[in-house]
This record gives sequence, structure tokens and C-alpha cells, in this order.
Amino acid sequence: MRCLVCDNEIRIDTLKQLFSVQPLILCSRCSENLIPKSADILFEDNEWLRGVVDKLNQGDLALIQLFENHLQRALVKKGALHSQIKTIEMKEDSPYPWLEILVDNIAKEKRKGTSSSKSNDEFIIAVEPKESVDLQISLLG
Repeated sequence: MRCLVCDNEIRIDTLKQLFSVQPLILCSRCSENLIPKSADILFEDNEWLRGVVDKLNQGDLALIQLFENHLQRALVKKGALHSQIKTIEMKEDSPYPWLEILVDNIAKEKRKGTSSSKSNDEFIIAVEPKESVDLQISLLG
């Protein structure tokens, strides 16, 4: 197994890693930099995470997997899957709308088999927190 970010070999260091249901996608050095924060701001902002976002902006869409589980849990917790979701990329002229792709993947998966009653609330998902917005989740903060 190779790390999704740095492409180094992943070494299993703990029993939790050994018995993980999902295959490991980060080496221990990279996983130290993916620090969960809260339900509104998913991860602590750091240079490593900014580098991951830059790679996503350049089209490395495999890195979407890093955010998928955390964002899915946050959306479910906030009840946002039945709201109108708007995404705000870090750069508006980004050639790859990776955040929109990420949200669409999560929303499609969660909406399978459920009623499609939509709320009129608009929920914002952004890379960085936006001021004066009540219903939002940001990846970095």
C-alpha cells in the first residue's frame, strides 16, 4: 500500500491499523497532519493540508477520499443532506471543481433509498470559512 499524498509505502504500526475495515490511504507521517477539528470546521489549517488542496486544485481527484468520511459525518450531523448545498472553491477559476464533485458523491450516496424532500435552506460548504454565514461547513480553519 502506498500513501495517497506522498506515495511512500504505508507501514502498519498499530493494531487499529491492522484490523481496519478500510484500506489505509495515508502513511503515519501524513496522517499526523490531517487533524480533525469540529463539525463546522473539519480540519486544522496547516501547510501540509494546503498542499493537498493545491493538488486537488490541479486535478489530483484521488485525494477527495481524505475528506469524504469526515464531510459525510458532518453533513449528516447537521442534517444538511436535504438542504440545497452550495460549494465555494478556494479559487473561483479552478479548472477542477473537486469540492463540488466531493459533495455530489456524498449526496448521491446518502440520498439512495430515502425520500427526496428538500429543504429550502441553503447550506454552504467551503474550503475556508466564510464570514456572516450561519449554515456552513468548511474544510480548513
